[in-house]
Amino acid sequence: MREIVEKAVNRGADFCDIRIVEKVSTFLEFKDGKLQSIDSGLDRGGGLRTISGGAWGFSSFTDTSRESLEKALDVALDTSVQLADKVSPKAILAEVDAIKEEFTWTPKKDPLPVPIETKLELIRDMHEAAEEVDGVHSVTTAYGDAMETTRIINSEGADLRSEVTRTFARVQVTARKGADVVSFADACGATGGMEVFDVRDPIALSKSAAESAVRILSARRPPTGRMSLVADPDLAGVFAHEAVGHASEGDWVVAGNSCLEGRMGEKIGNDVITIVDDPNVEGGFGSFPFDSEGVIGKRKVLVDKGVLSEYILNRETAHLLKMEPNGGARAESYNVLPIVRMSNTFIQEGGSSFEELLEGIKEGVYAKGSRGGQVSPAKGTFQFNAAEAFLIENGEITAPLKDVSFSGYTLEVLKNIDRVGNDFQLGRPGNCGKYQWVPVSDGGPHVRVKEVTMGGGS
Repeated sequence: MREIVEKAVNRGADFCDIRIVEKVSTFLEFKDGKLQSIDSGLDRGGGLRTISGGAWGFSSFTDTSRESLEKALDVALDTSVQLADKVSPKAILAEVDAIKEEFTWTPKKDPLPVPIETKLELIRDMHEAAEEVDGVHSVTTAYGDAMETTRIINSEGADLRSEVTRTFARVQVTARKGADVVSFADACGATGGMEVFDVRDPIALSKSAAESAVRILSARRPPTGRMSLVADPDLAGVFAHEAVGHASEGDWVVAGNSCLEGRMGEKIGNDVITIVDDPNVEGGFGSFPFDSEGVIGKRKVLVDKGVLSEYILNRETAHLLKMEPNGGARAESYNVLPIVRMSNTFIQEGGSSFEELLEGIKEGVYAKGSRGGQVSPAKGTFQFNAAEAFLIENGEITAPLKDVSFSGYTLEVLKNIDRVGNDFQLGRPGNCGKYQWVPVSDGGPHVRVKEVTMGGGS
């Protein structure tokens, strides 16, 4: 590999890197008493990038022999040459240290040698736990693990290798009462092995998800209008990721598609709010030692006590914005180019108890989790649907609610967050789908928004 990147430079390339990825994975899915999917195997391949004349070239391959890499180099260089007169701005990378290091994140309970039968038993037990709850109509449970080995070499002298394992389990429950149907989903998992289930029991999680689905069936519709909202750690994390994190991504900023463009150093939120993106969080589903460009993953304080302090950057956007690269380039697989992405995005813990968040709320909503919504990083608007919610009356949580949604302007809500809890939790494992799917997590403590627009879905 070293000879190939050196050859690229000798042939006129300004830059070349090679990323080899090997993934050993298992995925199992069980639905309504039947095994729906069983997939286990090895995927291996690589991608080669070049910059020549300010234009990117790229080629992917599954054969990692020298001959294959030579062909990939030819394709990438040809692409660079063809595009050199057509691209603007020219691709220039911000400087970084050329690191040579290996990172092996060894799980405490390695899932790879665990028999498939044991993993199947887990999702069957999860299925049974949910099915036993009265009112449940349908249950789907799933288990997955993956051990990914990555090596990156570039023409600047970097040579990095990592070995990272991720493990998760998830459940989706549908409850029915007459013509009314409610679905509720939950998941647990982390960077690590099957020890992640010692932290959060997937069987208890399944039962709880079923109970939530059934409870929502009998819930009443929410009040509408402007009122206070208390968001649980899951929903607080969704806001941090979707509304703030995406608007902080350097490619959106450079393209003029972010409401945070040109606001660096500006006070955009209340003093109590600090939002972080950090790939070094132990166990975070979005954690990694270095990004897909070979830049060490760094903690990024996006909003520091209400002040916009940092963007998420790859090397190219860092150069364009005249900032330091911070390890924000990620690729779904070896056969796609890295783009600017988040890792673990969360609201930092504050000093208020949960009871203090409820204090003084005459009428409001306590919302938990998310079941989708819409976000515009450019306009700075959002609309989220809560997975579960409860009415707050005179500082007390009372009746369960269903079809709860809330919407607003990101910058307005950041200023309206007036209390942040002291009960931080990193939320469920997820995958962010900005052009490519990459593992992420988000979270935070409970937070209170003193005023937001609440509505009810259909």
